[in-house]
Order: sequence, then structure tokens, then C-alpha cells
Amino acid sequence: MSEVFFGLQLAVKSPPGDPWRRELCELVRRHQQDLAIADKRTLYGAFANALQQALPRCPLGYWDYVVRGEGEYREWMRGIEDDAEERWVPDQTGEAMEYALVSAFFLMPRGSSADVLLAERCDIPEAEWMQRDAFGLFLSAFPQLRFASVRSDAIYVVPGGLDLAFSLRELQGDGYDYLLPIE
Repeated sequence: MSEVFFGLQLAVKSPPGDPWRRELCELVRRHQQDLAIADKRTLYGAFANALQQALPRCPLGYWDYVVRGEGEYREWMRGIEDDAEERWVPDQTGEAMEYALVSAFFLMPRGSSADVLLAERCDIPEAEWMQRDAFGLFLSAFPQLRFASVRSDAIYVVPGGLDLAFSLRELQGDGYDYLLPIE
């Protein structure tokens, strides 16, 4: 049976010291161990609520739904973990460093209840793909997922240190050019 990938990434304006970011990072850290299915639903409910709250502060984002997505899952994981391991340095242009990159992604069997829910949410006209409402629709699906039908999932907040951040210029440049403006 083939595996399906769904991933979502948002650039959130959340400068160092932002209480929202501190709360999100604490939520993720509290749930780093293997979780029971009910605990995953709680985690993703709180995570989705936090991102819904921050959605107006997200100038860039990306999402993808890929059938036969095992490779895509590994690629996202590798890319984000490589980012997390990089040494963070200030933007040399002096632009404000005030963005975090928040990601969530899932690998699930084709036809599973999680796949069906996310496939339905992704079935929107191309003209709406980068609309803020579309991201809200995806986020609202997270706490509804039946995690018994999710093979693997991950949440990342990069950079991980609360005193570190990207500049918007960096997130619009090389290596992040897949991030698109959210309308």
C-alpha cells in the first residue's frame, strides 16, 4: 500500500521574546516522547489553535499533498533537521530577525481516514491554494485526524532557540524559495 504525505509550513512573525513563540515551543517540547493516540489529538489541537491565532502574522507559507509520499516525508524531515543543526548568524544586511518557521507533516496509508480527511481539505481550486483561509482549513483538520491511521508525524519550530529568528529577507531567498506569499 502506498503512503501519502501532507506537510504544512508557515513563516510566523514571532521575534525573540514573543510569548506566543515561547508557549508554542514549550508545547512541542512537552510532547517530544512517543504519545498515545489521545495525547496526539490533544497536542495537534493545541498546536493548530496556536497557529490559527498566528495566521494573520504569516506572510509566507507552503503546503503539499503527495501520493507515494514516503520520499517527500524523508526530504522534509532531512531539510528541517539540517536547518536546525545550522549555526545561526544575524542577517548581514541588518534586517530585523523576527520570524520562526513552523512545520507539521504526516505520513499515512493511502485511503486511511487521515488521508481521506486531508485529501478532502486539499481539494480546492488552485487559485485558493495560498489563501489564508486555506491554511486555516488545513490547520482545523489536525485535531480531527484519527492518529491510529497516521504512520508518522512531526512538528518543528526553527530556529529552536527562543532568542534566534530568521529575517523575512532570508525566508524569501535561496533555500526557502519554495515559500510563497499568503494572500
